[in-house]
Amino acid sequence: MGKKSKNENEAGTKKLKLPVLRKIHFKVSHIVGIVIAVLLAAFCLRVAIWEHFYIERMEGTERPGAVVPIEGGEDEVDREEPTASEISEYIVAPDKPRYFSIPEINVINARVVEVGTKSDGSIDTPYNIYDTGWYTSSALPGETGVSIIDGHGGAPGIGVFGSLPKIKPGTEVSIVMGDGRSFTYRIVDTATKALGTEANEYMQTAFTSPEKGKPSLTLITCTGDYWLSSRTYSHRFFARAVLDE
Repeated sequence: MGKKSKNENEAGTKKLKLPVLRKIHFKVSHIVGIVIAVLLAAFCLRVAIWEHFYIERMEGTERPGAVVPIEGGEDEVDREEPTASEISEYIVAPDKPRYFSIPEINVINARVVEVGTKSDGSIDTPYNIYDTGWYTSSALPGETGVSIIDGHGGAPGIGVFGSLPKIKPGTEVSIVMGDGRSFTYRIVDTATKALGTEANEYMQTAFTSPEKGKPSLTLITCTGDYWLSSRTYSHRFFARAVLDE
């Protein structure tokens, strides 16, 4: 083949040139959309990272829901935790129990209120879920006989006795009287009984000292599954203690 002319070479060269990219023109709306998308992506990433570390940190701990059922229903109890001032200013008669503590489950100076019986004959409970109730037909703390103290529980960590089922024999319990006297008890045994015949039959044991002749204390609270129809829990937890002397 003969040599290509200069013009033919120039024409071939022109055909091999890369195409020129078209200039891209961004509208203001496009820029705003991109910025919003980036911000949303950053927000979602941050939430995902926070959730990961939160779950990792809370693994194995008890996490109550936003609303936890309390025996008797929401309209029959007070969920507001007493302030430090309300607790320190709480006064009772000199011979009546004033404060109740179980340091092991973080119950410190819970107020003790007097409770009687309900219309069905069962022992009543305090109006405030952070208070404990001394049953007025039982012995006074420190005296011969059995003192009965109850409190709201059921869900772990909710109410003054929410963590009571965790206690073991040997746990220290203290009660301060209105005149400043203090009595210390130690848990001897615990029992969980199904609501109904089983729990009712155990009440005779609850009113009996685990060590004959010694002043004793029985603690009672709810535990188990919540029954929405009857607004109560399926079991009762009992802990018996004797006075340290």
